[in-house]
Amino acid sequence: MSVPQQPKKTISENTGRDSALVFRAKIFFVIVCISLLAVDGWQAWKARTERLNETETSIVNMARALAQHGDDTLKAADLILSGTVDMLESEGIGDALKPRMHKLLKKRVSELAQLAGLLILDAEGNAIGDSNDTPFSGNVSGRAYFRYHRDHPDRRPYVGPLIKNPAGAWRLTVSRRFDYPDGRFRGVVLAAIDIDYFRNFYNTFNIGKNGLIILGLNEGTMLVRRPFFDRYVGVDLNNVPIFRDYVAKNHDGTHTTPSTVDGKDRINAYRHFNQFPLFVAIALSKEEVLDGWAEDTLHHTAGILILILILALLGNWLLRQIKLRLETEAELMVARDNLDQLNKHLQNLALEDSLTGLANRRHFDIGLSEEFARALRNNDSLALIMLDVDWFKQYNDIYGHRAGDDCLRRIADLINKVPHRLGDMAARYGGEEMVVLLPQTTLESAAVIAERIRAGIVALDIRHAASPLTVVTVSAGVAAIRPKRQSDQPEQLVEQADRALYVAKAKGRNCVARHDDVAIDSAYP
Repeated sequence: MSVPQQPKKTISENTGRDSALVFRAKIFFVIVCISLLAVDGWQAWKARTERLNETETSIVNMARALAQHGDDTLKAADLILSGTVDMLESEGIGDALKPRMHKLLKKRVSELAQLAGLLILDAEGNAIGDSNDTPFSGNVSGRAYFRYHRDHPDRRPYVGPLIKNPAGAWRLTVSRRFDYPDGRFRGVVLAAIDIDYFRNFYNTFNIGKNGLIILGLNEGTMLVRRPFFDRYVGVDLNNVPIFRDYVAKNHDGTHTTPSTVDGKDRINAYRHFNQFPLFVAIALSKEEVLDGWAEDTLHHTAGILILILILALLGNWLLRQIKLRLETEAELMVARDNLDQLNKHLQNLALEDSLTGLANRRHFDIGLSEEFARALRNNDSLALIMLDVDWFKQYNDIYGHRAGDDCLRRIADLINKVPHRLGDMAARYGGEEMVVLLPQTTLESAAVIAERIRAGIVALDIRHAASPLTVVTVSAGVAAIRPKRQSDQPEQLVEQADRALYVAKAKGRNCVARHDDVAIDSAYP
């Protein structure tokens, strides 16, 4: 007894070693996968943080550049105003000097792209000098900049609210006061800056589709907005959270906050001018900033998943090779004998029914097993239609077996013409029984297809004297199953469809029955 037991002990020991090796390999594979995912996740998060930090640095620099540009723009205009004030206070402006002054103002406007015009006003608010060829004829004594200089003796430049000229263009005004030698108010020198100058400059910056650039007065009035809408010019910003809580309280800074327009996060940077009472603010869409990061992350993650898949396939292959090597030592002789028999058997297998052209029973069994396994993996429904030709024995007795074969071929051709998807299978199950296997199909959908087949066979109008309906008909049983692991078997689906077929026969034939029909239990013997 000890001799025959020795091989069993060796196989058991090999199996134990194999199980331990497989377990250790699985643990190693899990650790490697978790490590790869952790490293990739850490790198992705680091890249995201770096992208946000780079963006914040970029818009801070952009805000500084735009504020400096604004300061320089206004400073250039103010230098002209300062020079004009010095000339007026030292030489005055008599009628003889006006042509020279007009020429000088016109030249200064042509030298600076931001200037839309220069104007000299007397103490009453009337124009006494103009850079335009058509002199300004109105009175501006009621405008904010004039009233400010008239009521305030200081000589600093004043940036006033936006005004709209008769042509509908918006202008930003920078002005200075000039006096008589005794200090009395003598008038105002005004520079009109074209708002389009700022707007065109801001349009040269790439801020994405949802980005925003704002130029405004420190008091909370919007001057320029990109993208530009005329209705936003002059809007009060004091109730806007980013202005109220941050811009109004700090010289510069950054902040990320949801937009009051669409609720999406914006990365904001703002900075006040150093010499003039204005500020510039920039907002970039956080979603757009992270678009490139998201795409890179998807690529990296896809690469890691592909690598993990390759490792899984290689690891699985290696484990199977190890198991095969250990098992082959004990099973080589049996496997060699079985291989010869299996090869002979496979050579004799045919996957197509020679009479109908449908898949044969062997092919159907293979397909059923494969689709059942697939449905089990994917938690899908698998349906089966079982068809049986009514009174077919009597048909053969009356018309002969050759006519019976022709009848089966015509029925098979019709079944093949019913539209079906890749993976659907029609097969001859045996004799006059045929089946249609329908992956990813519910019971209701399969019943509709079965009814279509039944009606189509009636429409073939194959004469059958022994049938009460005088034509060849079929009965159909329909079943569907959603396999559950370790509970259902492929044969269960065939059995349910077969039972439903018996119900259809019991109902008088030429009909479709489903396996969930109430009458199944009572009709099945």
